[in-house]
Amino acid sequence: MDDRTRELCDRIEIGEVVFRYATGVDTKDWMLFGSCFTDPMEADMTATLLATTAPQQFPLERWRRVTERTLSPWNRTQHYMSNLTIKVQGDRAQCVAYLYARHYRPDDPEGRDPYDMGGYYTFKFVRTAEGWKINSYKLNPIWDEGTPPGRR
Repeated sequence: MDDRTRELCDRIEIGEVVFRYATGVDTKDWMLFGSCFTDPMEADMTATLLATTAPQQFPLERWRRVTERTLSPWNRTQHYMSNLTIKVQGDRAQCVAYLYARHYRPDDPEGRDPYDMGGYYTFKFVRTAEGWKINSYKLNPIWDEGTPPGRR
């Protein structure tokens, strides 16, 4: 396979991981979600409602549980990922993906008062024996609308 073909294949595979991430979250398929990451992985949530003071390292199983617990206040979610900008450098890559996320509370079955958030992710990938995996990422929120969890 020539270099250009390899790069195109890598970019497609990386995009598929980003979409699998969103699908895993929205379907609450935590094994699918976990398949996107290295073990351990790093999450930077310093700019989010979680307001951690620094990026944090997580063993994969703990990261799955943290994400599940973080999203548990929501009955349904829908994460749209778009505008993927992927740069591959050997066995490492970076992907910036725009995010629009809609969240529905269990006490709002009609979905009349969702919490929406927009921004972008900065994902860092490594090539593994199982394919491309996210080894770190940062969520960069730009805007939100509606009532976030715990503020109602």
